[in-house]
Amino acid sequence: MIQYDGSTPFYQQLKEHILEMIKQGSLKAHQQLASERELCEQFNLSRTTIRLALAELEKDGLVYKVHGKGTFVSEPKIVQGLSTINSFEDTILSKGLNPKISVLSVEVLPADLTINTILQLGMDEEITKLIYLGCANEDVVVHYEAYLSSKIGQAVAKEALKRVERGESFSTFELYRDCCGVIPAVTNQTFEATAAEHHIADSLQVSEGAPVFLITSIVYTDNNTPIEYKRAHYRGDKFKFHISRKHLSDG
Repeated sequence: MIQYDGSTPFYQQLKEHILEMIKQGSLKAHQQLASERELCEQFNLSRTTIRLALAELEKDGLVYKVHGKGTFVSEPKIVQGLSTINSFEDTILSKGLNPKISVLSVEVLPADLTINTILQLGMDEEITKLIYLGCANEDVVVHYEAYLSSKIGQAVAKEALKRVERGESFSTFELYRDCCGVIPAVTNQTFEATAAEHHIADSLQVSEGAPVFLITSIVYTDNNTPIEYKRAHYRGDKFKFHISRKHLSDG
């Protein structure tokens, strides 16, 4: 409850109180919070303080507002660390959710200047494109487009289809190892916030222009050979990423 004689600002105390109710399950996803007037009366706080606490919760993605209706609890996000590479299955299972992969398409494409350069392939060498979706409890949360070197692409795609048929989830890292004996050593990634284009929005079952995280990856073996170029679009309303970074010494 609110400590009126404490040093912590009232809005911060109210924010933490509501957050604790969400964590304990007293407030569930998409449940409506009390109105601003009701919160003012319940906690004996000003409307300015109430609005500041709610604004902080909204900024943190913990609540959302519906115009003319009020403030509601957000769906919990899938939090993924960036310091290590984790499989999609492990990430989803760690949140108590059920992972599922579905393959949308497998294509053998003619040489592409950009992709072939990234993968260090000959300019006349074909590439394999694998498009698949990652689901958590039947909700589509990520759209993958993987481009693979021709040496392993077809084997990886064949194994991916087998696992989907058996109802198994997978990561391409596992497929390299299991069907080709290739062990990924380093993955270079870039992260950016963007808006879902039409085909991505369709796959992720969101509105066109909805916020998504675009993660671009290039996977290398231990001898610095690139074996995969991947573009993954994660739903912005479902995922949150975090990382710990060290401060540089002044000395």
